[in-house]
Amino acid sequence: MSEWQEAEQRVEHAHELYEGGRWEEALSELQRAIAINPHISAWYYNLGMTLDMMERFEEALTAYQHALEIDPDDLELLSAAGVDTVRLGEYRQAIRYFERAEALDASFEPAYCNRILAYSELGEHERAEEMFYLARQYREKCPVCYYNLGLSLFARGSYDRALWCWQQVLDSEAEYPEVHARIADVYWAKGQLPDARRHLLEELRGDPGNIDTLLDLGELLIEMGQGAAAAEKFRQVLDLDPGETTAHYQLGILAEGEDDLPAALERFQFVLAQDRQFGGAHWHIARIQHRLKKHAAALYHANCELAQPALDDATLLGLGHLFMDLHQMDAAQVALRRLLQANSHHAEARHSLAVILLLGGRLDEGIANCRMTLAIQPKHMPAMSNLAVAYLRKGDLARARYWLREALDIAPNDPQLRQIQNRLRPAALGRRLRTLLAPRFFRRLAGAPTPPQAC
Repeated sequence: MSEWQEAEQRVEHAHELYEGGRWEEALSELQRAIAINPHISAWYYNLGMTLDMMERFEEALTAYQHALEIDPDDLELLSAAGVDTVRLGEYRQAIRYFERAEALDASFEPAYCNRILAYSELGEHERAEEMFYLARQYREKCPVCYYNLGLSLFARGSYDRALWCWQQVLDSEAEYPEVHARIADVYWAKGQLPDARRHLLEELRGDPGNIDTLLDLGELLIEMGQGAAAAEKFRQVLDLDPGETTAHYQLGILAEGEDDLPAALERFQFVLAQDRQFGGAHWHIARIQHRLKKHAAALYHANCELAQPALDDATLLGLGHLFMDLHQMDAAQVALRRLLQANSHHAEARHSLAVILLLGGRLDEGIANCRMTLAIQPKHMPAMSNLAVAYLRKGDLARARYWLREALDIAPNDPQLRQIQNRLRPAALGRRLRTLLAPRFFRRLAGAPTPPQAC
């Protein structure tokens, strides 16, 4: 048998192995065949398809690129290279592959339907819709088109239209992967949690070992107040992948909520051992260490979390309050100003910043931020209370009394307001003014800080 015949036999065997789901063995056979004859584009294409099934997308793209060097005008190769380039997040390069395919054959529908997702990921949603309508000229009921357009519509908050698109996918192909999970996303976003749960369970019936769907279901169950059921889902994930960090993180949140602080701490520390940049893990450890009175450790982990590039409003507000508790007012300001830069209408962050400024003796800036708080939330009683004390410190008794009256209208029986009122009486003013001006009179919060939700 010649080497050429051996190579062809290996390719035929690789095809049988591929069909049987034995991808590692198929990959080995293809690599041996290509080593004998590296000049057949179809073999590189098969190599890329096998690597795709193994989710080794970067290597698959390299295989398709080798094939295109041999056959640069192959439409299927251009489409496959474009799809993997999308998977790798190189959306502009992916669009170039699809445009090359369109230039070769304007009726090649995958050149349009796969561009929908690329444009959607770039935020160019009008172009995504344009690709959808172009694709429908050549294939009316393409499930990929409807699925990808649904992603674009969902990203824009057009939930009902996204839902319609994904229902069209089910009408065309009932077993289309992940479409039930996407429908669940719509119901979840609309607050229809039982419907979201039903579709996640439907997704799991078709793919019981899908870790992403199990994680989503667990997080949904937390939101539905079903902590025990959620924990069961996260443990299922760990049965499939013991090192899955998101499952450990969520189990840590559940343990923290049950006041099992050692178990929660162990979960979060495991997460950080796997990924030092895992969002939220440092924050939860900081909260736990603060509760355990280990303030140095709490401060270290709070600073680690603050260094993360992307933090949600709840985490930034919580960090601000924690830093205030630890008397780290500069760090607290950094957290709160970061939040306000992204969301200038966040009343609690604005008020907390006002308190820091007032405590630091920057009365005019503190007053300005209290007023901004009231512009956002007109019935914010602690901001009114702080304005009363701040104006008293400035010697402006008329404004102090005005804001005290406003606060008393909201909380007439509040003991701290009554204490301020007593000290504002003219007969007691001179004797007690020094006591009144102590920083302890500034009110930090309307209520206890709200812990950030699970990611």
